[in-house]
Amino acid sequence: MSSIHRIGTKVYPDDPERLFVHQMGDGFAVVSEYGETSLERPIAIAIALLRHVATTGIFAAAAIAEGDHSDITGCYPREVTAGSDGRTVRLGGGLMTLSPVMGTAFVRAYGINNSAPPGPFLTMSKLHRERSPDHLTFRETASRTGEPLLSIDWVHPEWPLLSDIQTNAGIGAPSQDELVRKIKDYCSLYTSIGDRWGRHLEDLLDIEMKSLGDPSA
Repeated sequence: MSSIHRIGTKVYPDDPERLFVHQMGDGFAVVSEYGETSLERPIAIAIALLRHVATTGIFAAAAIAEGDHSDITGCYPREVTAGSDGRTVRLGGGLMTLSPVMGTAFVRAYGINNSAPPGPFLTMSKLHRERSPDHLTFRETASRTGEPLLSIDWVHPEWPLLSDIQTNAGIGAPSQDELVRKIKDYCSLYTSIGDRWGRHLEDLLDIEMKSLGDPSA
């Protein structure tokens, strides 16, 4: 949450680059003000966020998708909104929590993330490959729904836009070696997770996991 806030306030605070962020359960939807001709900026923001979270020793996953995002407050029944402050509605001694923004962008991103292999991966539809930077590494990955997906290597790439976001936002920017070590340490500590992630980490992020049992590795 803090890293998203910093990027929104310190890197992209103004029109036409400003961001709109909505908490959805345990995740966040980060939405551009306008459509992105190139997907370089969304990918760079996602990688910056994944790396910052990794500095804490835990990991996140992300997905990139396109669609609409709308304020649906006007669709709520009047009896509900009459007792609302815009976020919550009193139910006697209880509360109803509202999410005033919804759209296909969030639904598609959630679907892609839910279809991706288990692990800390950055995933998008294969249909968006032509609008993505050529200097990044993309690998096809199996989807539980059959949709052709690509996993983006977020551990190894370095380029000016990513560095600018990390520096200007003042967020964690671990090196490739640090990221690999933290991922391996996490998988060694939580072996059941390591077992589920291992093959995918090797296939999608080029992280050698076979040496985890070797104390000298």
